[in-house]
Amino acid sequence: MNRVHTTGFILHVRPYRDNSHILDLLTEAEGRTACLFRGRSQKARSFARYELAWQGRGELKTLSLLEEQSAVVLAAQRLACGFYVNELALKLLPSQIPLEGFFEDYAHTVAALARPDEDLEPLLRGYERSLLHYLGEGLESIDLAALEPEDCYVYEAQRGLRLAGPGERSRGPCVHGETLRELLGGGVQTPRGRQEAKRLLRGLLDHHLQGRRIMSRALFPGAAGQRQENQEP
Repeated sequence: MNRVHTTGFILHVRPYRDNSHILDLLTEAEGRTACLFRGRSQKARSFARYELAWQGRGELKTLSLLEEQSAVVLAAQRLACGFYVNELALKLLPSQIPLEGFFEDYAHTVAALARPDEDLEPLLRGYERSLLHYLGEGLESIDLAALEPEDCYVYEAQRGLRLAGPGERSRGPCVHGETLRELLGGGVQTPRGRQEAKRLLRGLLDHHLQGRRIMSRALFPGAAGQRQENQEP
């Protein structure tokens, strides 16, 4: 029987039966995977890094080691951001396929969420970009030198970048060349650019979600109103 020993994070805990739980994990060795955990659910918490071991051959392995190595405490809006980060990974990452570099990107994001002086918007945009990279969106292939700062562009999922048509410039998911340069070159600073970057990346994520809702977005301020997009990071 195969045994795996690695480190990882808990993305989600689901009750199973006979006081057992299914843990959805993000691990160094196998990427996103699920394990059966027999024990108190209080021992299994999100935003903590664990030493893990499991065994089994099917999709659902049996966890034999769950030892906390480190943890962060998130509250209020930062906790909502943590749930958002976990839900994206849970719903978009392929099962049992380790993605080189993403585990480190996730760990960095969780650690940064716990720092009270960390600006949430660029942190989340960086995480969304990382996830989209592993989903096959080639934003990094855009030729930044060819972009005109005040020209409007449309980035279509799985197809790439093009100039926006006349009817698209006043509506739809248009993004200025200046925003793309900042997004891919180190950080978006202007209010217009931050709004465009968020709309662009969220639109690409929604394409890959294929109609599945991200429930954690409802936890952000203004989620019940019409200005949600302006109030969530």
